[in-house]
Amino acid sequence: LYLTKMRNLLFIPVLTLATLVNAQTNPTPKNQPVLTIQTKEALLSMDYSPDGKRIVTGGQTNDVDVWDAATGKLVFSMKGHNDDVVAVKYSPNGRFIASGGVDKNYILWDAITGDLVRRQAGHTDYVRDVAFSPDSKTLATASWDGTAMVWEVLSGRAVATLSSHRDNVTSVAFSTDGAELLTASGDHKLKVWDTKTWQEKATVVGHTDEVWDANFAPNGLYAVSGGWDNMVRVWDLSTKKELYVLPAHTSDVWTVTFSPNGQLVASGGGDRKIKVWEMATGRLVADVSGSAFGAEVETVVFSPSGNQVAGVSRDGFLKIWNTPTVQQRIDKYTTEEMAVWVQKKEFEKTEEFNARIAKSADQKQKFDLEIMRKIMDFFTATTPWQKMQIGTYDADNEVFPLISPIFGDLKVKVPIKDAQDFKANFDNGLLTEPDFEVKEDRIMLRSVELFAKRNRKPYLIVQKDFVY
Repeated sequence: LYLTKMRNLLFIPVLTLATLVNAQTNPTPKNQPVLTIQTKEALLSMDYSPDGKRIVTGGQTNDVDVWDAATGKLVFSMKGHNDDVVAVKYSPNGRFIASGGVDKNYILWDAITGDLVRRQAGHTDYVRDVAFSPDSKTLATASWDGTAMVWEVLSGRAVATLSSHRDNVTSVAFSTDGAELLTASGDHKLKVWDTKTWQEKATVVGHTDEVWDANFAPNGLYAVSGGWDNMVRVWDLSTKKELYVLPAHTSDVWTVTFSPNGQLVASGGGDRKIKVWEMATGRLVADVSGSAFGAEVETVVFSPSGNQVAGVSRDGFLKIWNTPTVQQRIDKYTTEEMAVWVQKKEFEKTEEFNARIAKSADQKQKFDLEIMRKIMDFFTATTPWQKMQIGTYDADNEVFPLISPIFGDLKVKVPIKDAQDFKANFDNGLLTEPDFEVKEDRIMLRSVELFAKRNRKPYLIVQKDFVY
């Protein structure tokens, strides 16, 4: 499919200016968090529950704490480690929490009750990171002993020990489909492992100092890493080459992550900053934290919805900000481009300069369209927007509900006489070019036609929120 219909990109009232002016904007003043949690000791790790309602943290209190993500109130505290807790993760099914610490153990917790399920010793040095597989059946741990280990969640049985790194292993992450595991190390390298054989598939080299964190993009096409060379590097995994090298921080980069839709990257580091980057351009979107933290940012994560970005710091604070909206991202891009465009050129006559400046509004509109096109094209090319599951037919309204992991609830009008055949052959349909729109800062599927291979009839799929 060609990326986005050009008529939509050029028809400003539909897709760009008018739509985006009416999009939901961040009501919170710049660099002001929407939620702040203060603890008595340094915070080193955090994660959201899959439903976004809770947050788990670990740090120098040796406890694993669970918080209400809306109110910031402590739900319960789990005691079991006897030294700093440097890694915490929710399982994708929301049933468990895993934590790793300086005491060389990982602990599996019941995420609902807070009960300790199992304390596991296996590493000979501290457990730096933990990660669940997408099906929640497998847990990977990274350790300062130079190995990553893989465990069965329910039994605690060790499945594999990955030991080809030549220094401490700092990070582990599963791909969204569970087929690969990514490890990062003090040896400056990333490694990709096959999760069926636990054999090394690839080594990725580019950092000039220790790599401290790494994660897959949701689509599995890219990875992001941060290191003590102060750089964030985004990798094209098909070529093992750098897509972007971002001079992200003025000190060590401790933490990196992708937004749930893969359109943004967030990083945090020793300079006490959380920064957000645009994948479509590789440009800085925002320093969301400003001077909010008084110490190194140890972990940064997006909420499951992607609407918020949060970080914890050694100053004992957990803070949450609204993610920069599409409009804010466009405004920043256009402002930066206009700042260059309005400068008088060395060999430009004043008369010509004044005539050009008189067209500033038109030029701003062009820059708006330019960045919107880049954002939409990247979104179309890198998200599984085509994936949809069919629901139960509503015969009264002659509508099939569709569920999309990207767009949520969709619907398609299908006459009763075609309904049975449509359902039987739904997976074999051909989608035409999509018609996207931004609404309340979400990229929504305004419409797309599905052509049934069998009878070649077109069926119009639309976002359920839109009224026609």
